[in-house]
Amino acid sequence: MPDLTPTDFNQLNKEEIIALLKKIAKSFGRVPTYFEFRRITKAGQRRMKHLFGGYQEFLRQAGFEALGSGYRLTAGQLLADWAAVVRKLGMLPTVTQYMQHGKYSERAFARRWKSWHKLPEAMLKFAARNRLEREWQDVMKIAKKHIMDRKKAVPKSSARNPAPSTSQTALTSRPRKPSSPVYGRPIMTQALATAPTNELGVLFLFAAMATQLGFMALRLQSEFPDCEALRLFEHDRWRRVRIEFEFESRNFLLHGHDPRECDLIVCWTHNWPSCPLEVLELSKLVER
Repeated sequence: MPDLTPTDFNQLNKEEIIALLKKIAKSFGRVPTYFEFRRITKAGQRRMKHLFGGYQEFLRQAGFEALGSGYRLTAGQLLADWAAVVRKLGMLPTVTQYMQHGKYSERAFARRWKSWHKLPEAMLKFAARNRLEREWQDVMKIAKKHIMDRKKAVPKSSARNPAPSTSQTALTSRPRKPSSPVYGRPIMTQALATAPTNELGVLFLFAAMATQLGFMALRLQSEFPDCEALRLFEHDRWRRVRIEFEFESRNFLLHGHDPRECDLIVCWTHNWPSCPLEVLELSKLVER
């Protein structure tokens, strides 16, 4: 994130300040609070009031909406960018593919829809509700095909649980659960039976191994970086470290995080050879 002095900030015009806000929002996976924005940018209160009147008006001009504590990207912004990536690739993107081509972070989607697999149906509902069928016709076609293919891959319901009526559309039918969950290979760790397949699994495994590895967590948060902890570096001597959890170390780069705001990446797979930070690769530690 740019380290702006008050003088530097005063030289920015409205469009440049809005662009800066969007860059911070992408890094956070949400829009920063008023105090976070001022702390990061060294924004002068008078300058902000002169240009925008107030922070809420500033957010509205930038295209954001208020959602409880803090401000997040709107569903329309997220789905429009996701649809643009679908159109570019000609297929539904994986999380990694979206990170390579999209504007926003995975966390921004996860906070609103929890699962990446819910996006096709969410996009169809949003398009129908906002009369975007003509504008997103090609994207909707890909999304509908994906939903139908997923349904065909699920075994038919038993007689006790008949399938929904064929008169129900893809927008109103409830997606069936897969026949069985997918697990990573067994690693025989007491706290975690199988290898992580996502960032949450990395966090859980690290927590189970933290004491053994010489860490003591101080704070966990939804913002970047994920964790603040104490790390043992010699007998009875500890140092504070800022930790970001990623399934693959390269996701740190794809998420647009600032290396200057972090000390250590904890991941399952280290696939970023030029990483400027120390990396703790849990898969190698488990094998030992």
